[in-house]
Amino acid sequence: MKNNTFTQAFYRPFRLFTLQGSFKLCRIKVRFPFLLPACKQPGRLILLLFLLLLLNPKLSSAQQEIEAVSAVNSVSILPKSDVDLSIPETKNVKSNLYALIVGNEDYTSQQSDMKSEVNVDYAEADAIIFKEYVVKTLGAPEENVTLLINATAGKMNQAISKLNKLAQVSGGKAEIIFYYAGHGLPDENSKEPYLIPVDVSGTNLQYGIKLEDLYKKLTEHPAKQITVFMDACFSGGGRNAGLVAMRSVKIKPKESPIKGNIVVFSSSSGDESSAPFHEKKHGLFTYFLLKKLQDTKGEATFKELSDFISENVKLKSVLINNKNQTPQTTGSTDVSEKWGNFKLK
Repeated sequence: MKNNTFTQAFYRPFRLFTLQGSFKLCRIKVRFPFLLPACKQPGRLILLLFLLLLLNPKLSSAQQEIEAVSAVNSVSILPKSDVDLSIPETKNVKSNLYALIVGNEDYTSQQSDMKSEVNVDYAEADAIIFKEYVVKTLGAPEENVTLLINATAGKMNQAISKLNKLAQVSGGKAEIIFYYAGHGLPDENSKEPYLIPVDVSGTNLQYGIKLEDLYKKLTEHPAKQITVFMDACFSGGGRNAGLVAMRSVKIKPKESPIKGNIVVFSSSSGDESSAPFHEKKHGLFTYFLLKKLQDTKGEATFKELSDFISENVKLKSVLINNKNQTPQTTGSTDVSEKWGNFKLK
């Protein structure tokens, strides 16, 4: 009899109250069937699974994945970072705030020829927690926020088109946030940078999301404010340097022109890599982005946010990685003189 099993992976905030009343964020990976014989404490595991299903009866397809595997049964719980706790909450609802948040961490499930090193550490956590800040701290209605975890090219293109349509029908009142954590790559010949969905690799970049096309979509219709956060590098490196193996050298990507009422926060510059912050279980750039939102309750100006991220990421990258990582913030020519005074809230 073949040992065919199934994996169901959840990664989602939920409330489990301990004696201290603490909020726990768990990543549970459970393989079925034949779970109990392989588990030393099946009673505790069953209780944990029951609580998960009870508290999360409606797991969206973007946050669950079922695949046939043959592997050792396991349960792993990720410790929380300080920015995952005590997320500031506002009572003010911004009905015209729309966000698309993408966390592409797991590339190997879609591409069996890739090794696990290709995966982007903590990209899922980055996206999930950033979404919590957008809703709780910045005041976006839940229905206005699209969260994509391990998104394919098709899902990313659909969500970008939806964001474009929302801007179109909002009559210039929309405030748009686009956040991406995952791999980026430049075209080897044109040097054009691309966002890489989980079903795209360095050998078929034409199916990726061209950065220039993304900016055109975001700015096609008038909007009150458009903010982009990119926790990705476009040199061929990355948090795990996973896709570097496809290229012998790093490539300095071509800068994508931006027009309209848009400001872009990028995690690194030129041919630098964007690193993880293992101690905090987030990308280095995203951790300090979330930290500033937490400390200021979302009230920081873009200049204050940019300066805080840049100063801390540059220092911490050298301390823990002995490598340069230089975040940069770029406003279009339309807002070059005033973007520093913008706010997310």
